[in-house]
Amino acid sequence: MDEIERKFLIKNLPDLSSIQAVKYERYYLFVGNSIELRIQRKNDEYELERKVATGDLSRTSQFCQLSFEEFELLKKLSSRAIIRDAYQISELPDVSIKIYHGDYEGLVRAEFEFSSEAEANAFIPPDWCSIEITKSDLGRDSRLMNLTRDNFLQILNDLK
Repeated sequence: MDEIERKFLIKNLPDLSSIQAVKYERYYLFVGNSIELRIQRKNDEYELERKVATGDLSRTSQFCQLSFEEFELLKKLSSRAIIRDAYQISELPDVSIKIYHGDYEGLVRAEFEFSSEAEANAFIPPDWCSIEITKSDLGRDSRLMNLTRDNFLQILNDLK
């Protein structure tokens, strides 16, 4: 599965009251050499995901389902968790809003997925979006994991 994304901070949160949130609990097992290996719980489903960078804005993903017991065992290999709620705003185009909790409380970002890098590069975000964070430490969960709470808050405040 290919993924081509751009991510933005949100200036004015759209009404999410009619959208069911997907609850994420995510742990990273390995990050390096353009590869990420992570486990996550999405509501009551558990999976192992491998992501590989294939371009400036694109990555491929492979998934493997896990049992609850496998998930609980593997999460012990990670030092921190990413906890967030995801709201699917639309599917064509694929637009979602991620609201973070815990160590990353205060981060609210919009993610837009595209069918090509050319389409992504030509995209003009809606007016409820703020600054683009695709390539910043706030644009990827694997980069968030490396930030202390103070570093995270400093970067977030500098961008607002």
